[in-house]
Amino acid sequence: MENLLFAFNAVAPSFSIVIFGYLLRRKGVLTEDFIGKGNALCFNVLFPLLVFFNLYDAKNIDFTYLKIIFFCIGVILISVGVLTPLIPKLVKDRRKIGVMIQCMYRGNFMLYGLPFSKSLGGAQSVALATSIMAATLPILNTMGVFVYSAFTDMGEKPSAKKAFLNALKNPIIWGVIMGMFFYLLKLPMPGFLHTAGGDVAKMATPLAFLFLGGQFEFRSAKKNLRVLVIGLITKLVIMPAIFLFPAVYFLGLRGTDLIPVFIFVSAPTAITNYQMAIQFDADYELAGDFLIYSMIFSAFTLFFFIYILRGLGLI
Repeated sequence: MENLLFAFNAVAPSFSIVIFGYLLRRKGVLTEDFIGKGNALCFNVLFPLLVFFNLYDAKNIDFTYLKIIFFCIGVILISVGVLTPLIPKLVKDRRKIGVMIQCMYRGNFMLYGLPFSKSLGGAQSVALATSIMAATLPILNTMGVFVYSAFTDMGEKPSAKKAFLNALKNPIIWGVIMGMFFYLLKLPMPGFLHTAGGDVAKMATPLAFLFLGGQFEFRSAKKNLRVLVIGLITKLVIMPAIFLFPAVYFLGLRGTDLIPVFIFVSAPTAITNYQMAIQFDADYELAGDFLIYSMIFSAFTLFFFIYILRGLGLI
């Protein structure tokens, strides 16, 4: 019973905010225009500030995290390396292939990594989650451009230079860069700016979850049912189980070190995947279904994995 309560208390707060956002949208409090501008505020301003202050306020950035960071980078490269030749054998529609690959390997660590790390492991897990985010975001963004470009019907060829420049346009990357810059040089900040900036940054996670709930549209997924089921089971069940095994038994990760890695491999698909599907003229309806239903079912899969890991004494 204790493990069930632990798993429930870890998952319930965030998903309660999502449900609240959905209800506010139904009541007309959250409009489509408001949600769009709110998402822009979160991802262009609030999350960069949150990452910046996590780094700026870090008492000690432990570079022994490198083995964990390299493991997470390996998860990305192995996933793309396996899925890229495999998915075209299962799906013939090129507009769906890029969506399938992207949605199956890229989870919403930006949104889930920090709050879940904090609730499950405290400040040490948050510091590690921030380090993972800093290292993997440029790679994820670059790989996303290559994946979508490879299967797009727009005639655009993958370009390493363009992919790198697109990765640098991500505001969160600049939050990481500036946070590290201030941290390493020990640059002082006026107390009132630190307090004001920290208070603003704290709004990022609850607002993002609120707006995510407001985006829910329970559309029919019948035409994409087969690929959607394959993708969701792979993303939420198979891949976490596969990658958690070496993390636990080969790297020996436990407790605060394991928690961010667990969230990295098990978080539902990222909102960015839907936005990129529109940009590259891929099957954005399938991407939207992935976004919605992975969010819904992750409430159960995250609960299940947390319960199992807690029962095994790993977290």
